[in-house]
Amino acid sequence: MEHVRPVFVGLDLKPPGFIRQTVLLVRRETAVKFHAIWFWLVATIIALMAYAYGSGFQNTFQTESVIVAADPLAGLNVAVVIFLGLVLGLRLAGGLSWEREHGTLEVLLVGPVSWSAIILSKYLVEVIVLVGLITLYCSYLLLAQPLGAGVIHLPAFVSLGASVIFVLPVMGLGLLVSAWAGSVRGAVVAYLSLVSVMTGYEAMLGLLRGMTADEMSLFALYLRAGLESTAPLVHVLSPVAGVGLLVQSAFEHTTPALAQIASSFGLTIILLVAARFTARLKGASA
Repeated sequence: MEHVRPVFVGLDLKPPGFIRQTVLLVRRETAVKFHAIWFWLVATIIALMAYAYGSGFQNTFQTESVIVAADPLAGLNVAVVIFLGLVLGLRLAGGLSWEREHGTLEVLLVGPVSWSAIILSKYLVEVIVLVGLITLYCSYLLLAQPLGAGVIHLPAFVSLGASVIFVLPVMGLGLLVSAWAGSVRGAVVAYLSLVSVMTGYEAMLGLLRGMTADEMSLFALYLRAGLESTAPLVHVLSPVAGVGLLVQSAFEHTTPALAQIASSFGLTIILLVAARFTARLKGASA
């Protein structure tokens, strides 16, 4: 057999840069996410939430005389955004930990793909999924009109975009937990535990703030004073604080301030940076 000289491809081959790596990972994982059964299952759940809310909304007008002076979608929007933030945060908690547990993370790093590209791509994929699910939710509201014909218009979705920013830290928390955990089970337990503790803090503080001094025992007064003293620091560092703010705005029909939106966005960046360094310290092995 005649010997064929191999083609010389050069010595200056370079791996793709950080942006190229991130784009390739995002494109690959996004295609998988949108074809997954769980994506359409979650989309169905939020559609059912809207249907149930719309049925109750219409029944109220059939049985009672009610004047709607505020956005009728405020409560539903907050419930859907919080639900999606928690679900996608849980999925992020199982992202890196799953790859670490099954050894696929080592393959990416040998690729070579940087830790920064892996962390950022994981988060961006879930943000794209979040946008996709919210788009389906808005499309359902406009097409099905579950609150009644003519009740829902495009301007009603303006506040929905700002609400999404407040669940980004919850998703960042899931990624940070995933960067630290060595198994999916450990990551899920840690994520749910942290979210439960932070949610309990916000719920307890809100409950005590709504009570007058005459209604409270001495222990409750001391507890409220203690929670109030730590609230400024906790609300800056807690990813769940934005969720509490959304619930408060839905009950009080207020709009979050620009500083609160910026604070939530800044906390998201801090969590992503922390996840990057945590993942590098933890390494690719479980």
